[in-house]
Amino acid sequence: MRPYASTMSSSPSQPAASPTTVVARRVHSDCEDDFRAWDLRIRAAAGSYPGFLGSEVQPPNPSHPGEWVTVYSFATVDQLDAWLQSEERRAFMVEVDPMIDGEAREQRVAGMRTAPEPVTIVFSQCIAPENYDEFVALHDDGLDRLREFPGFLGSELLPPVEGVQEDHVIVASFASRPDLDRWLESDTRHEWVDRIEQLVEGDRTYNVVGGFGGWFPAQASQPQGPKRWKQSIAVFIALFPTVLLITLIRGAIAPNMNVVLAVFIGNVLGILALTYVLMPPLTRRLQSWLNR
Repeated sequence: MRPYASTMSSSPSQPAASPTTVVARRVHSDCEDDFRAWDLRIRAAAGSYPGFLGSEVQPPNPSHPGEWVTVYSFATVDQLDAWLQSEERRAFMVEVDPMIDGEAREQRVAGMRTAPEPVTIVFSQCIAPENYDEFVALHDDGLDRLREFPGFLGSELLPPVEGVQEDHVIVASFASRPDLDRWLESDTRHEWVDRIEQLVEGDRTYNVVGGFGGWFPAQASQPQGPKRWKQSIAVFIALFPTVLLITLIRGAIAPNMNVVLAVFIGNVLGILALTYVLMPPLTRRLQSWLNR
């Protein structure tokens, strides 16, 4: 199996029109600063291509220890391919190679959604056409059993999509890594994998990622995360003083700075401040209100 976020489903569903690539890399410890700078540049480059919907990166965390995980989403398959096969991206790949340990794991998923579930596991496997009905039945049985596990938020089965995703992909999300680990280590899961193994052709892969909506993590009772208007208020509480402070400091230090450069620097500093400094403690303080 190979690895994203999901809505609960007991039957195969057609993926949304947002083809996505997920890339996991192990970065040498002495290259992390260089990698951060490289990552900002490659994601900015991807953003200049037609159809780009967004990109996000997660440093190593308990969901994927030792790995940096990056997600790119585009509006159509052709637009995603144009970026993945571009000479510009190939040059970036050559540049980053000395910074990483081993090969990057790159996976394409049709209709990948970056919903806010805290921990998501994505399985991929090739199923022969004659085994498809039995595979779906086993998936449905596994989903019924998953619902009995504390912290389970949802699951989805994504069938192959020609030119985008070759394998059958199962996505399952949990409220926390311990909740996921309890299922991974359970007899129920081992029994289910043994049955699935008989239907699989070739290798099976799986990966675990944290939620990419990390400012507002979902709860088991609220799998879609807090209400959007509450998220907006929380972000405004942190964003307004941050932008004001950055603007005042920039005005005092470099009052004649080019406006484009000033906005760029302000956005970079603001995003870093919100992501790593302000939003984590703020959302903890507002947790009871956000989750009502």
